[in-house]
This record gives sequence, structure tokens and C-alpha cells, in this order.
Amino acid sequence: MTSTKRTVAFFGATGGSILACLTLALKAGYNCSALSRSSSKLQTLLLERSISQETLNTHLTIICGDIRDLQSVSQTLSPSKPGTTNHPVDLVVSGIGRPPIFAPNPLNPTFDDPTICQDAIRTILAALRNLPTSPLKPKPWLFVLSTTGISSRVRDVPLLLTPLYHWILAVPHKDKKEMEAVLLAEASKPASDRAMENFVILRPSLLTDGARLGSAQIRVGEEDEIKGTASTAVGYTISREDVGGWLFDELVDGKGKEKYAGKMVSITY
Repeated sequence: MTSTKRTVAFFGATGGSILACLTLALKAGYNCSALSRSSSKLQTLLLERSISQETLNTHLTIICGDIRDLQSVSQTLSPSKPGTTNHPVDLVVSGIGRPPIFAPNPLNPTFDDPTICQDAIRTILAALRNLPTSPLKPKPWLFVLSTTGISSRVRDVPLLLTPLYHWILAVPHKDKKEMEAVLLAEASKPASDRAMENFVILRPSLLTDGARLGSAQIRVGEEDEIKGTASTAVGYTISREDVGGWLFDELVDGKGKEKYAGKMVSITY
């Protein structure tokens, strides 16, 4: 798995946005690792996206396990293939979440794992703290998928969607807000004590299953908790394909991570 490209660990890779980002990373030749409860499911999803079996064998290491299991998460952050030495990854992409359950009452959805996001980020940070570092191998960057509608500084959703966000989606949004708080608390530590080099929190608007329209159709807002500044991009929806595409183009493959370092970034059409 020798490559000059950065290595990337993915959590939540069977979900639409992170799956789209992983697909683009593999097509671009990145060496990737992914935590999944089902190796066969993830491989099938990638094969359906025209990722060859050869590419999967060469550029992807799948660790079967649960996001709350520290050992599984640690293996994903420092993967190895037979005959190779494991090395910590350069970038970490997390989009852990659970969909709502609309039965039996679609107006009162339930959630079978209401703390999955905050538990996931705590486990990832704990595993990152255990990674070896050196001047030649800095700590990984961490990119986390969150949501609009939870900012304490600005309104980043249309007024018409406010009831949906604060009623139907109240439970997962509480979870994501706590996830962000945990990450911001970690980022407030001195650089030498932080688990990661830096971070970006990505807040997409309401997700759809539409096709990728491209970065030219995406509007971007920024919120800097430390500086207390914010710019808004209020919109209704964005496709999972475009979220994954923007994540790859700007943060994984591009130079946007320096531009957006330490910020919450909202994206929408």
C-alpha cells in the first residue's frame, strides 16, 4: 500500500454521504480504511459504484466492528494488510448516525440509538489519543459530519423547516449538538494535548438522495466558535452525493482543510 497520497479512515462508510466520499477517494487512488459492521455490505455497495475488486483489495482495509469498541476504532485508525506494517492514517472522516423510524406513527418518529454520534466521537478521540506521533508524522485531521439547525449563533435553516428540525428531528439534533460540544472541548486544549491536529465540522442541510450537481451549485457558510464569527448559507436541501463530493474535493483531496480549519461549515443548494 505504498503511496504518496494521504491515508484516510472512514466511519459510517455505508451511509450515503460518507460512502460517496469513500468512493471518490478510492477512485483517486487513496489508501483507505473503514469500520463497518458488515464487510460484505460495504464491499457490495462499492462494487455497485464501479469500484473494482482489485481496487478494494489494494486500497481498502475493512475492519469489522462497532463504533463504540475502542479496539476496532483503533485498528481503523492504524490499519494494516497482510505482510505490511500498520501506520496511523493522515485524515479521519466520520459520518456516524442512525435514520429515524417512522412506524407506526410517521408524525412521531423514534430513534433506536439516540446517543450514537456523541458516543462515536468520544471513542474516536480516545483512539486518536493512543496513536503514536512524531515530528515526521503529525496527528491526523478530523472531519465530522453534523447538521444545520443546531447553531447557537445564526439561523441556518429556512423558517418553513423550523418545525421539522425542532420537533421531528429534535432527538438526533440533540445528539449531534453534544457531539460538536465534545469535539470543540477537545479542540480547546493546547495543541500538544489535543487528540487531532485540527478539525472541520461539516453541517449539510436536509439530505436527499438526488444526483450530484457539483460544487458550483453549493453555497457555503462558516461559523468559528473561537472567534465568535459566522456567515450563513440558508437553504432547504442538498444531496448526499454532493455532501460526499464536497467533502472529498475540499477537505480530503483539496486545500480547503486549511481554509476551514477549526470551523463549522454549512453547505446547501
